[in-house]
Amino acid sequence: MNRDPAGRAAIIAAIMVGAGALLSGLLNFFMLISNVPAIPRSYFLQDPIGWALTPRFRPMAVVAMFVALLLLVGLTWLFVRMVVRTALPGRAAAVFFGAWGAIIVAGWISGLVRMPLMMAVLRIPTDRIESFGPQLLQFSTVGATWALGWGWVTALVIAMVHRSSGARIVRPVAHPSAGYPTAGPSSPGM
Repeated sequence: MNRDPAGRAAIIAAIMVGAGALLSGLLNFFMLISNVPAIPRSYFLQDPIGWALTPRFRPMAVVAMFVALLLLVGLTWLFVRMVVRTALPGRAAAVFFGAWGAIIVAGWISGLVRMPLMMAVLRIPTDRIESFGPQLLQFSTVGATWALGWGWVTALVIAMVHRSSGARIVRPVAHPSAGYPTAGPSSPGM
């Protein structure tokens, strides 16, 4: 087991975000083939990686999906590790909001990297700004929107892991040469 609390929390966050992204993509795909309307599906269950394992197999779409998944998991691990390492012991609220923000930023970056690959798969022309702008916005924000809606679950688990890691606030002990009275047989006041 990893004895480093920051490493343990980062691994848990990466696993939870990766599994959540795969599950969201798969459920969104099943809802799509079940003819669930786009409005409830797109508001409550975003697809941060762009599920591409369909009967109409497109190799570049699968590459884009796996690149987005690897980036989402890797950046979540990195950012959550940095948040937990810099948080003071016992500050679970700071870890919660920091981890949630880290997951949102990781989702946004993975969407930005996935965007040119998906535009090539869908053959969206990049020479016209009226078609490029909305596609840029849609592809780059879907991961961040998913993390905003569902990343708090992972952040809550990470905050609980941080809180229960056993790290406590350590108060400095006064040194006898600093002029502070100390409790013990050698103190002059006793």
